[in-house]
Amino acid sequence: MSDNQIQEWQEKIRSSFGDEAKLFEYLFQTMDNFYYRYIETTTDKNLKTISLAPHLWGAKSSELSMVDALKIQNPVAKKGIIELAKAVPKSQGPAVNYELLCNVEELTPDHGKLEIVAVINWGWPDFEDENRRLSKTVKFEYNDLAQFRKELALKLEEACEIFI
Repeated sequence: MSDNQIQEWQEKIRSSFGDEAKLFEYLFQTMDNFYYRYIETTTDKNLKTISLAPHLWGAKSSELSMVDALKIQNPVAKKGIIELAKAVPKSQGPAVNYELLCNVEELTPDHGKLEIVAVINWGWPDFEDENRRLSKTVKFEYNDLAQFRKELALKLEEACEIFI
């Protein structure tokens, strides 16, 4: 690629993603695609990214079917979900909560700093027991738009490995 071609390509990217609103839109659309694959449940479908706190975006879901919750292969989460399913009768409505979050520390066309967190929580009923929770945090810093576009989905995929 010649210098002119590279410069034209960078200008094209900048015009598509050159302001904060477009960057957030791309982030949210990308995250929305991951919800379907990883945290959508039998009861929580068509999840969309929402603001959960200042600078924190994402979605949360609850799986009420222990059979479906047990499809997770992560050994730590699976063991905890099995214990929950054995200890709590179905009539009491045990659940497993899932979260995919993005803490946006900085998001500009020139650089950014994001923290992506995936969570499986089988601490029913109050979900506050840290010993009944598994999370994976992936830090993502970028220094240009091309890197942001290229690596965002890879970083989300890395965090979502706990759901497999």
